[in-house]
Amino acid sequence: MSRTMKKADVDDSQSVQLGGVAYVTDQKYVMFCPDDPVPGVVEPFVRAGKGQLMRDGTFDFSPLPPARRRRGVLLKKVAHGRLSATKDGAFLLTLKVFKHEGIDVAKTMVKEAEEAIREGFAIVH
Repeated sequence: MSRTMKKADVDDSQSVQLGGVAYVTDQKYVMFCPDDPVPGVVEPFVRAGKGQLMRDGTFDFSPLPPARRRRGVLLKKVAHGRLSATKDGAFLLTLKVFKHEGIDVAKTMVKEAEEAIREGFAIVH
């Protein structure tokens, strides 16, 4: 490892300090080129987050935490939606009918809501 790289423990995680040059364009593109590239010194990653470039050239990147998916339990699937039991102890009925389908939206939603409730709650009881 060269003098431009230094390993350190920060918050129980491995950190690598790299020396090099950062290129910043007026299109908000940032690229970093280390002075002494060493293959395998860091694991490559792709991560959504917030990058902040200050007027003095200081750059900070904070990754966003992974999205937590709500994992509800599907009770009944109908043509235009679903009835689910959510993790927080509620029931969720979702229906979506497009205008361009050329059907009576009100009748369709009432029919499918009744079907979802009748057959979906039969599973719960």
